[in-house]
Amino acid sequence: MFVVSFFILLGAGCVSIQTGSTSAGGGVFKSVDRGKAWLSKVLMPTTTGQPKSIAGVNVLTLVFDPQDNRAIYLGSGGNGLLYTYDGGESWLSSPSLSRGAVPSVAVDPSEKCTIYTAFENKVLKTTDCARSWQIMFFETKLEKLITAVAVDLNNREIVYAGNNNGDILKSTDGGVSWTTIARTGSNIKDILTARYNSQIVYVATEGEGIWKTINGGKNWKDLKSTVKEYNGSLEYGKLIFDQTANETLLLASRYGILKTSNGGENWSVVKLLTAAGSTKIYGLAVGPKNGNEIYYTSATTFYKTVNGGMDWMTKKLPSNRIGRILTIDPRDPDVIYMGMWSAQ
Repeated sequence: MFVVSFFILLGAGCVSIQTGSTSAGGGVFKSVDRGKAWLSKVLMPTTTGQPKSIAGVNVLTLVFDPQDNRAIYLGSGGNGLLYTYDGGESWLSSPSLSRGAVPSVAVDPSEKCTIYTAFENKVLKTTDCARSWQIMFFETKLEKLITAVAVDLNNREIVYAGNNNGDILKSTDGGVSWTTIARTGSNIKDILTARYNSQIVYVATEGEGIWKTINGGKNWKDLKSTVKEYNGSLEYGKLIFDQTANETLLLASRYGILKTSNGGENWSVVKLLTAAGSTKIYGLAVGPKNGNEIYYTSATTFYKTVNGGMDWMTKKLPSNRIGRILTIDPRDPDVIYMGMWSAQ
């Protein structure tokens, strides 16, 4: 058991927020017509009258506030945490978390000003809408980086975290104390808590497949064997829930896209336009009201199907950067956000 809680102030740091330019192609793009057209949403308000933007920002994650679909938190590759309260029309920078990489963000399901982030070797928490942050957990070895955080969607006191060493951590008191509940041996990329059953948690690793618990982390099942027939399926891309059907998930990997309707026991192939293993998939999203609506991005192209993969529509990305993140407004399926990333 590990207990730590004290305030952190990181200072302004050196951030690459741009002044007077919105043309770098990074930051966030938004579509209000399910991907037909995209608009850059990168402006930051200022008191000087000189516009600033997040057009140079690399996006690692985009997370909705479960209570407010216009409130979105952006974890960046070097500019800390940014957020919008108006659906991307304007962006703000967290004053005390304005530098460094934030690979994962989790918002409390019932307290909108309570947010957890992964930052370096720490789990940070704010209870005042990102004005100040507390260190709730830190790895004593600096090379152990926190890579994923998640909050139980039915019990706000339960928080999960993962690190690049493959350890899965759990807190049952809002991050005050922690226990290591599993060791996967591979970098933790994502942690998914099931809305329909708090005991079910999925953990996606970088190279060792998916782990699942049905009893809140007391026991774990390694699902690697369920995808081993699909060459490249352990080279992780993204794992997401299909919110229209319990125990249905989509997995993007080097192989392509796989779908399970029984919690990972069996997988089927989502047919793509490209051959298996030929295209790296970055962003992945599924319609919140129609599981047959699937969206994904490659390095250059946005793909969309409305019939589960029988037919696909394609569109060139609105930037020369990679569309690393796709997320759909949970209340309005017409609205899609794309977070951009530069490989250079």
